[in-house]
Formats: sequence, structure tokens, C-alpha cells
Amino acid sequence: MLKSPLVLWICFLKAASVFSCTAFLWQSPENSFLGKSYDWHHQNGYLMTNQKGVRKTGFTIRPWEYGPEWVSKYGSVTFNQYGREFPNGGMNEAGLVVEVLWLNESEYEGFDRRPVLNQLTWIQYQLDNFSTVQEVIEALPKYRFSPIQGKTHYFLCDQSRNCAVVEWLKGKPVVHSGETLAPQAITNDSVEKSHGKLKEVGSALEATQDSSSLSRFLRVASVIQEPKGSLGGAFELLDQVMIPNHTTWQITYDMENLTVFYRTQKNRELRSVSLKAMRLDCSVPNKMLDIHEGIRSMEDRFTDFNPIKNYELLQDSLSDISGAWALIPFLQRYPALTECVND
Repeated sequence: MLKSPLVLWICFLKAASVFSCTAFLWQSPENSFLGKSYDWHHQNGYLMTNQKGVRKTGFTIRPWEYGPEWVSKYGSVTFNQYGREFPNGGMNEAGLVVEVLWLNESEYEGFDRRPVLNQLTWIQYQLDNFSTVQEVIEALPKYRFSPIQGKTHYFLCDQSRNCAVVEWLKGKPVVHSGETLAPQAITNDSVEKSHGKLKEVGSALEATQDSSSLSRFLRVASVIQEPKGSLGGAFELLDQVMIPNHTTWQITYDMENLTVFYRTQKNRELRSVSLKAMRLDCSVPNKMLDIHEGIRSMEDRFTDFNPIKNYELLQDSLSDISGAWALIPFLQRYPALTECVND
């Protein structure tokens, strides 16, 4: 029964191989801002709240694998294009941010008996369980990363301004943080390759101005070395790495103040959501908000999670995949398998 959805998910992630993004942390003495450019051909999505005190089991459609079990310790707000519990990125109430980017160089671990996380449940698991980048790193051996044909790496930062890139190369997880992640930025090449290119050119200002991964990395590196990070500056930098007709969302996280700012290709108004203003315990329903809606502060515009809207989002995001009707029910059903245990 699971064979057809498995094949469809593989086709979906192969189709995603043109995925490209940029992420960075730009600091100043007073504050720091994590910027993320999401470049993709589907534009729709929702901001969703993820409540703490919820029991979950990691999603998998391979019958020989099983997901870890946990109860969410932290609430979060995430950007979701593939339904609830499958975020593209987000921030939790402890100020931990996790964002996904494509990496064709990825080579993953071989089969073993550890519980597994796939590309998007990996993000939600970290946001549910950890407050710092170091905690994420220490937990890596506890599970196996089991993508369904996807190739990704991750950019993470916390309130202490500690950041890391987590990627899988030659069958092993590789972590760059601290001095090995300077500058604190990543695009769609490995850290080693990106930093090698930076050393090769001698000055990031010599970078070409095309939209390739290394060119975007060099442009970002040339800017964030100056400790002048600001909210406006972060969005200006995101504009500098914008890919016409592909940059669909621009996001900046203010981790110290637990606020996320964003704008979309369809709605260029700068909007914000403060996690301090959101109820994130599971005594209240999960909330959702159309990513293209509104202006300014959006906390009061969230509505209760609606399974019909979630289903419609899945249909839209998987609309270019033939036969996706067989996969969608698995993604749609998964949130209903979670349970509030701390109301």
C-alpha cells in the first residue's frame, strides 16, 4: 500500500533539484539578524504555530523505518509549504532558528536501526526539542537522517549568536560552527567549497553578479563581515541575492526579540509576528496564517488550524507532480496523529 506514495515522494524531491536559497547571520554590537531567501517555483504557504506539550512520532512512509517519539518542549512559528508538521523553516520560543537549503553534494548515512527523520521533520524535531545550536549538534547521533531522495543542508542559529551548518557528506554528518563557520552564511554549496572559493578570489567584492550559488555566497560574505547588521540592511541584502521569478519569500529573524519579519513576491509589505504575543501551549489550537495576507503586525490575524486549507495547500504545492493524489493523504493525516499531553 505504501509503494505508490513512496515513488511519488521520490519523484517530487527529484523535481526539486533546482531549489536554491541563501541564508546568513548579520551582526551588530546591539543585535543580530538571520536572513533567508526562499527561491522556488511554488509561492503559496502558511505561517503555522506548533504547540509545546504535544506527543509526536516522526513521519516515515518506508515500512522498514520508524520515527523517534517525543513531546514538544518548545512552541514555534514556522513557514510551511507542504502542510502542518512539515516546515521549510522557523523559530521557536527559545530563539532557535532552523532553515533548510538545497545541497546537491549531499551523501547520506547507510541503513541502521536508529529512528529516522526526513528533510522537513528534521526541522520540526529540532524546534520542538532544543533551545541552542549546541543541543542540536549533541543530539545528531541519536537518529539517522533518512531523506526520500532529497539533498539538503541546514543553517541554524540561536540567541547567543552561535550558528552552524549541518550537512551530510560522504555518508557522514558534518557540522561547521564557531571559527569553522566564518562568515556565518551558506547558499547551495558545501561550507568547504564555499570557503575555498572565498579564499581563491581573495576578496568577496570580486565576485560575479550572477545568481549562481557561489556568487550569492561571495556577495553575502562581502557584506556581513562589517558589524553593521540591521533589519533594513538584512532585507537589502536579501534583495541583492534575489533570483528574478524564483525568490518567493524573504524572511528575517530577530532572535533576541523573538520576532520574525517577512515579505513575499505577491505581497511586498513588510510584516511581522512576535512569538511573545502568541499562545504556544497545546491548551489552545494550532494556528495558521496565509503567507501573502496582511500588513504590519500579524499576530491577531492567525486563525485556528483548518484541515481543509492544509489539504488545499498540499494540492497546490504538489500540483506539478503526476499522481500526487496518492501521497497527499499521508501528509494530510499526519498532524491528526499528534496528541496534546500537557493541557
